Amino acid sequence: MGLKIEKWGGFEGVGDGYGFHRSGKFFAVLETMVGSYRGNHIHPYDQHTILLEGKASYIKFEGKRVEIPLHKGEKVTINAGIPHILNVEEDCITLEWWDGGFLSEDCVGYFEDITKSRIGIKRV
Repeated sequence: MGLKIEKWGGFEGVGDGYGFHRSGKFFAVLETMVGSYRGNHIHPYDQHTILLEGKASYIKFEGKRVEIPLHKGEKVTINAGIPHILNVEEDCITLEWWDGGFLSEDCVGYFEDITKSRIGIKRV
């Protein structure tokens, strides 16, 4: 039994990240700095997040925007197919995992007001 942790999900201005696969799921420990965001996408699998340090919330869209504050040590689940973004209020560290591999699809038209003034992953 071995755990191979590799650098993953780190982006300049956003923060470092490390990931590993275990039991058919993908896990990541992610640093996200204030002034940046993660997400602005959907996944085909449920995503689970535990805040380890800092202050942040998820904003998801299910017919309307819903804000979910993250509390240190408590798990938050974003169901598959739900557009979401991590809104960072203080530098934070999260443990995240998906009920499958990490797959994401960008979403448009939900969070542009949040992404326009912040650093994130911009795909073209």
